[in-house]
Amino acid sequence: MIKIRKATIEDVAYIAEGIYHAFLLKDEGLYNQWISTLKEVCAQEDTYYSYRNSWIAEVDGERAGMMIAVDGEHYREQRDKMYPQLKGLFDVAFGKGWDDMEDEAKAGEFYIDSLAVSLPYRNQGVGRALLEKAKKMAKDKGIGVVTLAVEPENKAKKLYQRLGFGYQRGIEIFNEEYELYAAEIVV
Repeated sequence: MIKIRKATIEDVAYIAEGIYHAFLLKDEGLYNQWISTLKEVCAQEDTYYSYRNSWIAEVDGERAGMMIAVDGEHYREQRDKMYPQLKGLFDVAFGKGWDDMEDEAKAGEFYIDSLAVSLPYRNQGVGRALLEKAKKMAKDKGIGVVTLAVEPENKAKKLYQRLGFGYQRGIEIFNEEYELYAAEIVV
């Protein structure tokens, strides 16, 4: 049985690993620096990647997946507190920062930023459970749409489409092309 719970400060290292893998980073030379910096950012209460914006999926008491999701109304404020702490790493990994990057979320949207499922738990409904949790949270907040950005070749798009997410438009994130998907929620 899959259980979704609000993350706690004790989950910071797991969340940091999930973000690292969600970014599909390959530079092993910077791995320790990435994880260390992400753990610091995730431990803060008012940043975009905070554990307070995170949910953990558990299977039989073991962490199986994580999701960071935010009310788009607070996206820019929380992003602006976090990004300066990650700027150097993002510049190296993606070739530039985010100063001119389009906002990924806006008011009136509930945005799923990062979703990662641990390898042993893939294809067992963990990703689906996290996405359904995001849709429920949006509904509970009175937000009528859930959005997420996905790389064009990501196989998870099939799952998103099965759960009612449809393509909206292209979006450039960290110098790379992504696709923005949205699911309408009846509130």
